[in-house]
Amino acid sequence: MRIGITGASGMLGTAFVIHLSKTHEIFATSRGKGVEGESIEWSCFDLTNIALLNKWLNKIKPDMVIHCAAIVNVDLCEDNAELATKLHVETTKVIANYLNSINGRLIYISTDSVFDGEKRHAYCESDLASPLNIYAKTKLMGEKPVQSMGNNGLVLRTNIIGWTQKGNTSFAEWILKSLIDNTPLNLFHDVYFSPLTVEGLSLIIEKIIYNPIFGLYHCASSDSISKYDFGKKMAEIFQLSDSNISRISVDEMNFKAERPKNMALNISKISTALECDFPNVIDALKLMKRQYSNKNK
Repeated sequence: MRIGITGASGMLGTAFVIHLSKTHEIFATSRGKGVEGESIEWSCFDLTNIALLNKWLNKIKPDMVIHCAAIVNVDLCEDNAELATKLHVETTKVIANYLNSINGRLIYISTDSVFDGEKRHAYCESDLASPLNIYAKTKLMGEKPVQSMGNNGLVLRTNIIGWTQKGNTSFAEWILKSLIDNTPLNLFHDVYFSPLTVEGLSLIIEKIIYNPIFGLYHCASSDSISKYDFGKKMAEIFQLSDSNISRISVDEMNFKAERPKNMALNISKISTALECDFPNVIDALKLMKRQYSNKNK
C-alpha cells in the first residue's frame, strides 16, 4: 500500500515509518526529515499550510494516511489555540476530504485526554467526552471529520511511551534519566493512564491495515497505573533505586492547562474487533528495558 504518515519524525511517527516501510511504500512528512530508507519518501513542509498539504496529497495519492502530527505540549496549546486548531482540526478536515474523494482510508491518532477524568473506572468509547484543555478540545474536534468518513475513517485514542530518536525527551525517558542521575522525581499518585509502547501501537496499526476497522476505538494497554507507580515499576524493572521518587498530587502543580486525573482507557472493544490480547503496562516496561539493553550493548 501507499501510506502517508504525518508527524513522521516524532516518536510515534518514527516507529510507524520503521515498521511499515518493511512492507509498504511510505510517504513521510514532518517539518524535518526523520529515519530514511529505500521505501521511504520524505516531504518536509508545514502541515498547516493547506496549499502545501493539498499538493502533497495530490502528488503521493495515498491509499491510506496515518495522521500523527500534533502539538503534544499541552501547556503550549493553551497559548496557541489558533495553531492547535489549525493542526488538529483543519489539517484533518483537508486529509479526510481528500481521502473521501479517492476512497482512501484515514487513521487519526487521538488522545486519552478527551475526558474530564472524574470517572472511577477506565473510559469506554461510549462515555461522554468532556475535554479540560485546548489540546484535548482540538484533538476531539479533529475526530469529527474522520468519523464522518464512514467506512474509510478510524479514530484511535491512545497514550504512548517509547524512545525518541533525537532532541525531545519522552515521559519514560525523563523518568529513566532521573533514576540514573538520582535527581529528584515528583510523580503524581492521582493521575492514571494506560500507556502503550509505540512498537505495540505499530503492530496494532499493521493488523488494522489488513483487517480494517472503522469508527472510534480506544487503543491502549490492558490495564492502568498511576504516574507514581509507573515510576516505581520502571525503577524495579530497570534495577535502579527509587529513593529519589516523591509522591505528589497533580493539584500541587501550577500547570497552565488543566489535566484530567483519570485517563485510563477500556480496550475491550478493539480487543474483540481485532481478536487479539493487548499488553499490560508491565509488558510495555519490560519491552522498553529489552530495547534499552540492546541499544546500550
